[in-house]
Amino acid sequence: MSNDSPRKVNANDQEVKDLSKLARPKGIGNTDFAAIHEIEVSVSPSLICKAYATELYDAMVQTVTLTSGNPSVQLPFTEADLYVYLTIILRERIHDVRKQRTLFSRSDGEVKIPHFFYLALYELGDVVDESRHVWIRAEFDNSELNPLYSRFAEITEVDEKTKKVTINREREAEWKRDFTLYNGGGEEKEFVYAMSRALKMLERYGFVNGSALPRGLSGDLSFMLFVWAEGKLQHPDPNVEPGQALLASLLAFSRSTTLLNPYISYGPEGAYRILLKEVTLPRGRAS
Repeated sequence: MSNDSPRKVNANDQEVKDLSKLARPKGIGNTDFAAIHEIEVSVSPSLICKAYATELYDAMVQTVTLTSGNPSVQLPFTEADLYVYLTIILRERIHDVRKQRTLFSRSDGEVKIPHFFYLALYELGDVVDESRHVWIRAEFDNSELNPLYSRFAEITEVDEKTKKVTINREREAEWKRDFTLYNGGGEEKEFVYAMSRALKMLERYGFVNGSALPRGLSGDLSFMLFVWAEGKLQHPDPNVEPGQALLASLLAFSRSTTLLNPYISYGPEGAYRILLKEVTLPRGRAS
């Protein structure tokens, strides 16, 4: 009997072929359906996150000033403190997702996180997309915190000949002026709780905070596919919620884009800066 007769096409085989045809034109996903492609996504605060810290800090100062009638209001932390705090919280979220040791428990309600930033953390995490056969893993980019540690270390100077340690008082004063509470890696936990207490006090003025890190460890696929390129937030899917794009603008996602091309622009950096003032207003003042 001849073996040259046409093989009957299995329904599952046809479904795989159909999926493969859809994936190629969009340029998304691994068309080898026998394997899962692992994608490492390096995450750090974006320039929009710095702008968010600035807008939020200004909103806090203005709100307390108007409410108290005191024109010389000084918050117990600086704008730089707030940005460092957001960076540390972002790192701890990624450590938690990756089941690494964190500074505080996921159920620690004493840790307060500004609500808009908290929503972004909720979307952040590892994702397995079975339809595209990709596993997207998040890792933290230390490039933002390392310079801060280095700057703190430069406060002390060591004479190589005598090994005498002296404190650079000028740098120490500069550090205290710029970072009211932050004292380097060894005291990060104390810094987190000090910032949390300050943020909790500001709740009486209408500022809303999330408590502790988000419970779920999985991220949202659409959120994890964002990327910043040449000052523009981009994504491979044209049907993304605008609110999700605004949340994603807080984070700088870095990955190889060869598997997930072409990317569609969702607007330049300046467009997201304009929207930050609205999301940093205290409850009751937002339009």
